[in-house]
Amino acid sequence: MNKLIGLVFGFSVPNGCKRACLVAVTGSSEEEEEEALLLGSEGYVTGILILDTLADFLPRKGPLQQRRSGIAYISNVAVREELRRKGIAKKLVAKAESEARTWGCRAIALHCDANNPGAIKLYMGMGFRIIKVPEGANWPQPRASPGFHFSFMMKLLETPSRG
Repeated sequence: MNKLIGLVFGFSVPNGCKRACLVAVTGSSEEEEEEALLLGSEGYVTGILILDTLADFLPRKGPLQQRRSGIAYISNVAVREELRRKGIAKKLVAKAESEARTWGCRAIALHCDANNPGAIKLYMGMGFRIIKVPEGANWPQPRASPGFHFSFMMKLLETPSRG
């Protein structure tokens, strides 16, 4: 039980869990900014995104206690306030989807502040859908102030076609 508590609150990461922190860094030109998002370079941080496969290690309810598999989870997206609505979050999420595909994930999920219409619009525009989590499901909720409400959103990832 202690391992599950540590896992849910981010104190430990199980063996085999993949985790990435994507960082958007601005350069002095648009070309450099695009390159910085993918590679990292000089400049300052404009946004971050945390991606992991932690969902693979959360047990499902049911008689077989099967584990989820192939689900990447975005646990944080943050963009400097003065740079929002410039496509930075969209680029970070697209890069996260690409990374999740390389990990063999078939879906990507996140929790979104239900009172943030801009974020909901962004994710829905990128193909995420709000999913109703079944009552009593063993899925951790984001840590937040009391009264904060989240929507659970998920997107199936297309696998590259083999020709």
